[in-house]
Order: sequence, then C-alpha cells, then structure tokens
Amino acid sequence: MGGGGEAITALPLSGAVESLFSSSEAAAGRQDVFSVSEITAEIKALLDGAFGSVWIEGEISNFKHHFSSGHMYFTLKDEGAELRAAMFKGYNQYLKFPVEDGMKVLAHGDISVYEARGQYQLLVKRMEPSGVGTLYLAFEALKEKLEAEGLFDESRKKPLPAYPFKIGIVTSGTGAAVEDMKSILSRRAPHVALVIRPTLVQGDGAAEDIFSAISELEQRDDLGLLIVGRGGGSLEDLWAFNEEKVVRRIADCPIPIISAVGHETDFTLSDFAADLRAPTPSAAAELASPSQSEIVAQLDDSARRLGGGLRNRIQTAWQRLDGLSSRYGLQQPKLLLERERDRLEAQTEKMAKNIQVILAMKSAKFGSLRGELEAVSPTAILQRGYAIARRLPDGKILRSASDTEEGKRFGLTLADGELEGEVKKITAE
Repeated sequence: MGGGGEAITALPLSGAVESLFSSSEAAAGRQDVFSVSEITAEIKALLDGAFGSVWIEGEISNFKHHFSSGHMYFTLKDEGAELRAAMFKGYNQYLKFPVEDGMKVLAHGDISVYEARGQYQLLVKRMEPSGVGTLYLAFEALKEKLEAEGLFDESRKKPLPAYPFKIGIVTSGTGAAVEDMKSILSRRAPHVALVIRPTLVQGDGAAEDIFSAISELEQRDDLGLLIVGRGGGSLEDLWAFNEEKVVRRIADCPIPIISAVGHETDFTLSDFAADLRAPTPSAAAELASPSQSEIVAQLDDSARRLGGGLRNRIQTAWQRLDGLSSRYGLQQPKLLLERERDRLEAQTEKMAKNIQVILAMKSAKFGSLRGELEAVSPTAILQRGYAIARRLPDGKILRSASDTEEGKRFGLTLADGELEGEVKKITAE
C-alpha cells in the first residue's frame, strides 16, 4: 500500500520466540529468570531485526507535537487495534500538511520497541494523507491554516505603484514566461528597467531558490514591483509555489508582488498571498505598468486640465485686482499704512510680554529639574559613600558576585578617585 513499492509481509517469528524461551536448561526442567530490562531488550532485538520498513494505514489519535524538541508522538488506530508511533523532527520537518487528530494517513517506517515502557511502536520516516490525492489534501490543509492566520486578508495587500521605473522578475531564466514578459514590457513600457533573477520553478530545491530570489531582490532599494511566476503545468509542477516558506516570503515582502503562476485556471497559494494575482505571466506584464501611449494620453489630459485651470485663476485674479483698486484703502494708502503700523506695534508689545512670561516659567522649571537630576546623579550617589565596581580589564560593571571570580582584578570608582584590587574571597548570599 502507498508509494515506494514496499510490500507488507508476514514474518515467521515463532522460531525466534521459541529459541528465546527454550534452552538446554529448560529441557532439563529449569527455566531462566529474566529481569524486565533483559526481556524487553531481547524482544526489541527480535522486532528490530524481524521487520523491514513497512507502510501502515490508520487514523491518528492522541497527537502531540513537542515544540521544544520538534518530535511528534501519536497513535495509529483502526476498528480493531492501536499502534503507538513517533516521528522525529528530522523527518517531520518535511511534511507538506498539518497533522491533527482524526486524520487518516499512510505512515512509512520501522517497527521497534521503546524499552523504557516496554511498548512496541512505529518509527515513522514518511507520512502522507490517505484517500484523495496527497498534494490536493496538502494544498487544502495549508490553505486553511494560512487563511486562518489572516495571511490572505485583503487588508494585508499593498497597492501596486502606478508608474514603476524598475521591476524585479523571479522566474525561470530560459522558459517562455520570461520571454513573454520581456517582450510585452519592452513594447508597452520601454522606460521600465527589468531585473531578472533566474530561479528553479519546479522540482527539488525550487522552493528554496524562489525564497532566496525574493529575499535577494527585497534588499534592493530601487525596485518598485516584483513579478513571481512561471508558465503552466500540473499540480506537481507548480508545487514549489504552494510551499509554506514561499507563501510566507511573498506575504512578508515589503515590495508589492504580482503572482503569475500557470494558466488562468491554475491557482496556487502564492496567488492568495500576493498583492495581485495575474492569470498568466503575460497578463502580469500588462498589469505591471501602464503603456507608454496611456501615459502620454494621461499627460496630455493633465496638461489640458492644468491649462484651463490656470486661465481661470488668472481671470479671477484680474477681477479681484480690479475690485481692490477701487477700495478706500488703495485710494488713501497713507491712512492704511498708519493703521497697520499701529496694529503691528501693539502685537509686538504683546508678544514681548508673552515671551518674558514663558522664559520665566521655563527658567523655574529648568532649575527644578536641574536640582532633581543633581540629587540622583552618579557623582552625588558616590559622595554619599557608594562605589561603582568594575571587572578588569574589560571594565564591565559588576552587578552580582557571580560576575567575577577569586583571583580576578577589579576597580572601584569613588567620589574622589579610583581604586584597584583583587578578589580574595566571594561570599554569595
């Protein structure tokens, strides 16, 4: 059952067990006496050597994941029996789906005995969901987990820049996808510079390479936008873009990202985490930047609107000037200037008084704060009989007797000088 091609076979244990409990002494009417540890060790030796690696199907229960060690412990059960199982960190870190109670799985590993409790168990090296397609189950499980965390929330999405001048592209350096994006952007927006980081997009190491590529481009300060993607393929081909590390890297990237993975009907978890999903790499290039003709049209429209607005403001200003020129103040400028001079003198006098009051308040507050600071200054504390101890030669302040050792040098800072000495005895409280 399951991948790998191994078969579960019945093994002739009766001969081994029989040899364990029969001996020449037993034939003579005497039976050996074993300690618990001895008999358990004998049983472990029998089981460890009797079974090869096996696939076992069952339902998970009593699942525990010890985050301190990273190991997983659980029970596999069916209608008739239960089997203890353990999956250590070195193996479970590669699981593509979250494990939980009630999940039916295929577990692959070795039968052994946990001697401390005398329990036989399955040491799991590989595990897959049982039933429907493994990758689909892993996809749905991780999607549900990340969605519950809010990783796909619209509130996390960053707006795309309206006019990016430099765009980073993370994709295969030799596929049709990168050529399509280069062609479209060079035709639509020749003013946009491209920074292409070639990556693996499927197979072993692809997820790590995509993760590294995004991290590298993130360090640049001249990129306004990233496009991450590849051409179409099967679920297995696109799986690198469903890996949790890649999805989280896309979600956490401070640069806006367009996800362009596969064809229009293909969806990956990277699409949900990205700031915008494009149905194809070509569509991503179209969405990344407005075309040069669109920019020129927008500039022409802006110029027309600005020109019309400027003409209106000039006409309004002329009308206002005509109205002002007929006012009394402009007919009698000397009287107007005298009134303004009197008003300014009054404001100047009031401001000067306010400044004096503010300075007096600030001075009093400064004096009070100065007194408080002087009372708690290190110099004042030292003058009251205290000292500062420092470890020599590094000068680290000694806050505890455990910060030094007997025979080590130390310095004391007093109010009127420095002392240097050697630790002769340490008495801990």
